[in-house]
Amino acid sequence: MNETASRMRFDQDVGKIGDRLLGVRGWKLYSKEFPVLDVGFQAEGRTELRVRLVATNWNDEPPSVELLDKDGTFLTGPKIPQNSGNVFHTDNHHLTGRPFVCMAGAREYHTHQNHVGDLWDNYKRRGGYDLGGIVTQLWKVWQKCTP
Repeated sequence: MNETASRMRFDQDVGKIGDRLLGVRGWKLYSKEFPVLDVGFQAEGRTELRVRLVATNWNDEPPSVELLDKDGTFLTGPKIPQNSGNVFHTDNHHLTGRPFVCMAGAREYHTHQNHVGDLWDNYKRRGGYDLGGIVTQLWKVWQKCTP
C-alpha cells in the first residue's frame, strides 16, 4: 500500500479514539502519529500496560503490537500480564526476539509459525479489526489478567 493511503486510513481509525472514550476506559494516549498508536491501560490497583501498535502499511498488513511498561520500556517475560489466555505471550517471538501478542490482528500472530495460515486478509474487513478495535480487544484481555 502506498504511504499516503496508509496514512489516511490510519488517521481515520485513530480519529475515532476521542477524549471521552479515553476517559471512560481509563486509557492514556501516548501517541497517535502515523504509523504509531501508543495507548496505556490504567485502572486502580493495576499495573499500567502500554500497547504500541506500529501500523506501517496499514491495513494491507496488521500492526505490530509491542508490550511496554508505563515508561515505554519493552516488557520482559516476568512482567507480562498473567492469565491472558496466551494472548500476552511470555516467550520471545522468532522475528522480534521479544514477548508478543498472540491474537488475530497482531502482526506477530500472523507471522508466527503456528498461525501463518491464518491470514490477515481474513480479518481486516471485519468489524473490530480497525486500530481502535484491536486496542479494545487487547484492553479487554488486560482487564481479565491478574492485576
